[in-house]
Amino acid sequence: MDRPTIVTRQGGADDIDAVLDNVRAGFETYVDFAPDGWKPPNVPADRERTLDLLRDPGTWILLAEVDGASAGHVGLTPARERPAGGGSAHDWRERAPIEGTVHLWQLFVLPRWWGAGVADSLHREFVAEARTRGYREARLYTPAAHDRARRFYERHGWRSLGEQLNTELGLPVAEYRLAL
Repeated sequence: MDRPTIVTRQGGADDIDAVLDNVRAGFETYVDFAPDGWKPPNVPADRERTLDLLRDPGTWILLAEVDGASAGHVGLTPARERPAGGGSAHDWRERAPIEGTVHLWQLFVLPRWWGAGVADSLHREFVAEARTRGYREARLYTPAAHDRARRFYERHGWRSLGEQLNTELGLPVAEYRLAL
């Protein structure tokens, strides 16, 4: 595949539909590795929480477009303590921030653009923004069985710290860290 011309722009709450479409498309690909009977989360039901995060001044989101159409996005937010047992993330404001650590909130690329450099571009911009904001470390969670995502992060210097069940997603997730 030829490398497309990727245009990025900072997003916000007005981009909620594009963000949710990217998330929905990403979750639909999880059936390729999820256990039989697993169902993707109801993304539209998460609209208000996603809007709340997008409106938060600590959140930053970057959208990627190719030929004027959405290709994916990446977002960051201050990292917060995880609930014991991988519980619900709906109470995110009540959890204590982790000093010096940013959370790679979402990195979704539409399957059509896999392998075309979109994820690399978004990841590069994420790292630059996190450093600009003064973070020293980044954290993310990705499904433990998502080999493609895990290889991508490891290629970009992330190190795995272990796995835990994410009850909201209904899948084990691997925690990764990256020194900035």
